[in-house]
Amino acid sequence: MARISTEERQNHIIDEAINIIHEQGFQSLSIREISDRVGISEPAIYRHFLNKEDIILGILSRFSQFDEKLIASLGDSDTPIERIVRFVNFHFSFLEKNPEFTSVLFSEDIFSQSPILREKIMMIIGKRRRILTEILNGGKTKVHDSDYEVKELATLILGYIRLTVLEWRLSNFSFSLTTRGNQAIHIIEKMI
Repeated sequence: MARISTEERQNHIIDEAINIIHEQGFQSLSIREISDRVGISEPAIYRHFLNKEDIILGILSRFSQFDEKLIASLGDSDTPIERIVRFVNFHFSFLEKNPEFTSVLFSEDIFSQSPILREKIMMIIGKRRRILTEILNGGKTKVHDSDYEVKELATLILGYIRLTVLEWRLSNFSFSLTTRGNQAIHIIEKMI
């Protein structure tokens, strides 16, 4: 049997940690549970990650990779409206394909227990807000009077995404996020 690389093993550990959170909640996430699922000993987990917090940081790094893909998908030559449409649709499309990530996003216990994790998630949120603010600043908007108003519009859009995803999650993923996103785009266009 071929030996798998350190990176592959780390990714497998992160994948299983996400699955545990999704299936059983954050409180069920333990090194023992991860080692059982991955099929390696608990000490072997510690060769890849310092502790549970370090595994969560690995999960949050996946969100940073998401941001890189998001930025690449936006395109520079498109209009601000087209970029906002891509921004919203990219979030919904990704989460529709990866519903297990919603369990991490909505497990506030994860972030309330650790200043390091709280700071990391706040950096991710800040980056998304900056991306959206830059898009909004690229076009003439009805609320383009001040930077404050543009930042608040970005917060409204991000809040819409979060609330819609929460509703989708609580309804046991019973509707299409992409369809809901497309409906919201029309409202966002009227605001801009």
